[in-house]
Amino acid sequence: MQITKSNQKIKACASVQVKRLLFVGPKPPPIGGSPLTVQAMLEELSCNPSVQVVVINTSPAIDVRKKMTGFNFEKVWRSILILPKFIYEAPRCDAALIFANDLFAITLAPLLLLIARIFHKPFFLKPVGAGLDLFINAQRKIFREYLLFVLRKTDGILTQTKLLKDDLRKLGCKNVFYLPGCRPLPQNSLAPKKYSSDLRLIFLGHITRLKGPLILLDALKIVSDICDEQVTCDFFGPIHDEVRDEFLKELQSLPNARYRGVAEAGTGSQLIAQYDVLVLPTYYDTEGHPGVLIEAMHASVPVITTQVRTFPELVTHGINGFLVPTRDSDFLAQAIILLALDPSLREKMGEANHVKGQEFYAKNVVAQLLKIVFPDLRMAR
Repeated sequence: MQITKSNQKIKACASVQVKRLLFVGPKPPPIGGSPLTVQAMLEELSCNPSVQVVVINTSPAIDVRKKMTGFNFEKVWRSILILPKFIYEAPRCDAALIFANDLFAITLAPLLLLIARIFHKPFFLKPVGAGLDLFINAQRKIFREYLLFVLRKTDGILTQTKLLKDDLRKLGCKNVFYLPGCRPLPQNSLAPKKYSSDLRLIFLGHITRLKGPLILLDALKIVSDICDEQVTCDFFGPIHDEVRDEFLKELQSLPNARYRGVAEAGTGSQLIAQYDVLVLPTYYDTEGHPGVLIEAMHASVPVITTQVRTFPELVTHGINGFLVPTRDSDFLAQAIILLALDPSLREKMGEANHVKGQEFYAKNVVAQLLKIVFPDLRMAR
């Protein structure tokens, strides 16, 4: 009987269908939302014996603290390197998944789509952020129609936000699926949080002007002037050149704010769990689902962030955090003071954030991905 059971297990393992996925996207470094999402997905996929992943890394080699927007020869060279790798791997894989920012989506993605079609391989595009629809609508009619033609020819567009999914469908793209960003669960269970009258804030992310660190520093000045509670804030992240001098100057004038360097990759939830509230006063209008907000959910920590167009998908005002107007240090200071005065509210918001965060577990997101890319895949148990 034992031999029979063993033979059955061997046959079951031998019958597992293995799919090869060509995964084109940015791995860390640099540290950022998309690279960490890619890392989380690749780690989860590596645990699945039904899928073999071939990775083409598109991360930039340049210093993330310097300006990376616009045209530069480093981007051209990266594109030149990606094409032959894709041509070589595409016929050996069962499907291709491409992480693409707006520039990548309009330049290299159409070529990769053409190559995939030559080899009769399904092609899926995952836009980075949530501004692809804004980018398309800003183009002239001929170019806009070209972009929409390319998008409609893909086998699927996997949007990070529900808003982008709805907007692309309004533009005639019916092949759109919602696939949120993700983070792995902390490997070690987080210690129960102890709430006190002191309020410890954390800013975690790239320190650029559009992420709002200067707005937060202004708010901290207001808080220290009108609030008797002890409020401190630690800043973590690479400081970009365009804001370095101003940020460091303002920081020196505040005794309740400190710069703590760059956090180690993959430790976001554990780091945030050491604080009471995450603050992200960004006014970057193409933000999708910032990974740092997901990490706060996994750490059961409430957030204060801004009314960027996609953020209501993550934060319900007054339930798991506060949404304040962009570029408004006064409203931001009021939200900070409310949480400084009410530890029980922080606890309730943290619990609500933990529940919300289950949607963004890497395990759940990758399971959704595989159902879209390989709908006929028989998963190994």
